[in-house]
Amino acid sequence: MGPMIIESQSPEIRGQQPANFELDDGEKPTSAIAQREISNESPPYSAFSPAQKKWIIFIASLAGWFSTASSFIYFPAIPFLARDIKVSVENINLTVTSYLIASGIFPAVTGDAADRYGRRPVFVAGLCIYAVVNIGLAIQRSFACLLVLRMVQSAAISGTFSIVYGIIGDITTPANRGGYTGFVSIFLNTPPSVAPLISGLLLIRWNWPSIFWFLTISSSTVLITILIFLPETCRNIVGNGSSWPPVINLPSTKLLCASSQQEGIQRPEQKVRTGLPNPFSVLSLLKNRSTLVAVICYGIYYTIYSCLQASLSTVFVETYNISGLVAGLSYLPFGVACATSAFVAGKIIDMDYRKTAKARGMHVDQLRGDDVSKIPIEYIRLRTHKYYIAFCAPLVAGYGWSLQLKTHMALPLTLQFLIGFTMQPLFTSLNILLVDLHPDRSSSAQAANNLVRCEFAAIGLAVLEPMLRALGPGWCFVIFALIHSLTLPALWILGEKGLKWRY
Repeated sequence: MGPMIIESQSPEIRGQQPANFELDDGEKPTSAIAQREISNESPPYSAFSPAQKKWIIFIASLAGWFSTASSFIYFPAIPFLARDIKVSVENINLTVTSYLIASGIFPAVTGDAADRYGRRPVFVAGLCIYAVVNIGLAIQRSFACLLVLRMVQSAAISGTFSIVYGIIGDITTPANRGGYTGFVSIFLNTPPSVAPLISGLLLIRWNWPSIFWFLTISSSTVLITILIFLPETCRNIVGNGSSWPPVINLPSTKLLCASSQQEGIQRPEQKVRTGLPNPFSVLSLLKNRSTLVAVICYGIYYTIYSCLQASLSTVFVETYNISGLVAGLSYLPFGVACATSAFVAGKIIDMDYRKTAKARGMHVDQLRGDDVSKIPIEYIRLRTHKYYIAFCAPLVAGYGWSLQLKTHMALPLTLQFLIGFTMQPLFTSLNILLVDLHPDRSSSAQAANNLVRCEFAAIGLAVLEPMLRALGPGWCFVIFALIHSLTLPALWILGEKGLKWRY
């Protein structure tokens, strides 16, 4: 799946056309006609065809699926692991905590490595280690091995989440980024609902090792697909995709004909960063006020999301006295809502971009991309946030009281669906905004986001059980709803002030 080769172009691709907005110093921007004349002489933002972009993002999303699935597919196996390894459930829960800690730290390394060396090498290395570790997890029978291997498993796969969004930044323009991100979100946000069901079905037929054998076989299949088909997209290495990358970044289909095709093809003029990955460079992105506000709000949403999912395996099961397959099926409403909403939200975000551009007289170039450095991209991406927050927060509170009052189980499951439908657009728009703010380091930006959200979620899950015992589900989720509501003024300020904060 190689890109179309475009000769006589500058491989360093940026949005060439200034937006038609009034600048702070009163300077009038270039007219729309002049912008189109300039942009017609510029190469496209990405040399990949629309069909190739969909294929690339599909493969990357399959790899990213394991980042979240590896955590949630593990939960149904906890009592069986405790029985066979002869330790307490509390000890097995330590492997869950260690996994979360590792998944918050290691993406900072893989995200920076993906921006330095390319997406393909990091994908391949991570999936290779991941497949081998899953074999070890399937055959181990000691708590020490389980604890260590779960941390290595997390270190190997958790960074794929950030690499997927790096690829989105590589090949999509701001005008059509929402639709592609919505598609990716279907893969990255449904594992909390789908993975426990897969695990439950495997446990019905086999024992807990079958879960790790499933992850081994499925991840190896994705690894082979990446080795054969996935091209390098990192703009520091291949520009807009028309430049020939180093051998290590070539898929095997292109490697076979490398010697005959690379003659005369220019290298990118960008200076490729070398040296060891620096996780602290990821943290430096949080100095950007817009980035900091975005990742804190994202962390709050993800914490509430995680606590809602955790409540299904504890409060919901105890309240309605269900177990087995029914407990696994209770995760589906949230997952179906997230998948549906992710697709719709992506389209709405792209529509918001076009509407704002039209209202302000801005010419949108979906082929070559727009220069977002002089447009209020924060306002555009957060334009409909207030509606989702206004609906989602009361639903979270209602969910808690439906559990406390022990209503029919259809009500909390319906509320879970509606919460997923209104919360998913918040994730999608903030993910797109982080790519917009850091187009040259989109994987690193997602790694910083991942660090904050995982640590927030770890704190939230740690206090969830004491809060449920002290306050009950009703008041517990009222508190979460109030915290959720506090993001509304924060994001309103970001939408209004974001452009000024960049100057």
